[in-house]
Amino acid sequence: MTMITLLVVALLLALAGHFKGKIDGIADEGVKNLEWHQKYDFTKTGNPKHWWYLGLYKPRFPERFPFSSTILVFLTDRWHRNQFFMLRCFYFAIGLLITTKVIPLLIITLIIMPILVGVFFEVSYGNTRDKYEQIKQDYRDSQRRITPIDVLGDSGPNEGQVTSVPEKGIEDEA
Repeated sequence: MTMITLLVVALLLALAGHFKGKIDGIADEGVKNLEWHQKYDFTKTGNPKHWWYLGLYKPRFPERFPFSSTILVFLTDRWHRNQFFMLRCFYFAIGLLITTKVIPLLIITLIIMPILVGVFFEVSYGNTRDKYEQIKQDYRDSQRRITPIDVLGDSGPNEGQVTSVPEKGIEDEA
């Protein structure tokens, strides 16, 4: 492996870090929540039919255009576009560590790595969503059974303490 290859790999990893920063900034500022719906066409009603997936994948909503919620999702919003570039930088860096021949490098970067990561992403994402949806539902159910008197007891919050966090206003029972 040449020094130039290692420098290109380092540059690709720096670029991946740049795109990761953009992803987090977009998510932290709520832009992702404003744009996520752009991959779907909510004007269509009924059960979505996506013949282009050949029955292998069933999006939850009608897609705005074929593959807008899978391989072309990077065309729909800024978060996914930056994620696309971040991942391609990683894939290209990994590919360069395997080979410097152009055709195998393109196959690794554009086909093998995205499919490998994508399959495991879909399985993990589905399982994690199901798990946390159940945890959120259990939490909501438990909150309905708790009354303020259960939390505060008979004494209520300490009136003399100034705090923006209500729990800190509760005196410890020592």
